[in-house]
Amino acid sequence: MLPFKVVCSNCGKEILKDEWRWRDDCGGVLDIIFDLEGRKFTELINVNEQSMRRYAQLLPVEQLPATHQGWTPIVKERIDGVEVNFKLEYLSVGGSFKDRGAYISVAKAKELGLKRIIVDSSGNAGIAFSLMGLVFGIEVNVFISKYAPEGKKHLLRLLKANVREVDGGRTDANREAIKASEREGLAYATHWWNPYFIEGEKTMAYEVYEQIGSVDHVIAPVGSGTILLGLYESYKELVELRALDKMPKFIAAQASGYAKICEELGARKKGTAKSRLADGICEIDPPRRRQIVDAITSTNGHCIIANDEEIKKSLVELRKLGFIVEPTSAVSHIALMDSLKDGFIKPADKVLLPLTGSGLKLIDELIELA
Repeated sequence: MLPFKVVCSNCGKEILKDEWRWRDDCGGVLDIIFDLEGRKFTELINVNEQSMRRYAQLLPVEQLPATHQGWTPIVKERIDGVEVNFKLEYLSVGGSFKDRGAYISVAKAKELGLKRIIVDSSGNAGIAFSLMGLVFGIEVNVFISKYAPEGKKHLLRLLKANVREVDGGRTDANREAIKASEREGLAYATHWWNPYFIEGEKTMAYEVYEQIGSVDHVIAPVGSGTILLGLYESYKELVELRALDKMPKFIAAQASGYAKICEELGARKKGTAKSRLADGICEIDPPRRRQIVDAITSTNGHCIIANDEEIKKSLVELRKLGFIVEPTSAVSHIALMDSLKDGFIKPADKVLLPLTGSGLKLIDELIELA
């Protein structure tokens, strides 16, 4: 593991690494910064591993367990002359990209001697943390809206999570989880704030670079923004490590009614109704909002808003391509098609589009939509 530090993005203060901290005393989010000076990417990977352990030197955990995470496949499709690389994150062991962040987060919690953690979730994060909790022997308490898909709640219980249903939406679950962590003295590990979660997401871009090289555009769904920020940080590191010459443009995809970032960046509204389908990204004001905006603007990217009618149609199109995914993945597909239509993505460009979560967790809902 390379030297790293934990820094508050708000006040710049360096935080001690030997205790679990999810935000600074000033209220700022925390970032992990590695010392990469004079290093090369090819010198830092373990070529004998085909999992996230391949990138252990670039991850902030002393010991990574041998359980498999990462190294998901890519399917290339040619759409309107553009090479679209679908990264199949929904084939991860827990069925979503959030397995990566949970793997690093729970490994770090174990390293620091924690026995119990609290997370809040729309489903996928809770499943990912609960699965890793079984692997690492850590109790996981999951606060989730009682209106979340039943399939995800059943899976949480199968994974021995302590499920606490909240009478409200995603933001209400977040608020109640923080209250409980303070009241019960438990570590709060939710991906909205947790810097170790983003470190896990970084590994996706490392894999993409080794699988297909550089890309011109990265499309990611944005709720809390952890997948976009993880990819953004890793592409910055790949440039710093002299693996790539330039950054790709980042395209954020948000759901109608939960698109403050897109609206701030000038995206047109597609109706006023709040999305019911894209439950995985139904966050109004994520803690890392400024970082998300900076990632998009600094790469000359843009933002697309999707509504539920578009999501229904996109799910059908994705199934025709062979992908059984959840609605949040469809939001990214809509951003792809809109960006092709308006000329932001041009013929001969190369696109990365992670398909973030499995539709098999909410098969009843997908059947009803069909």
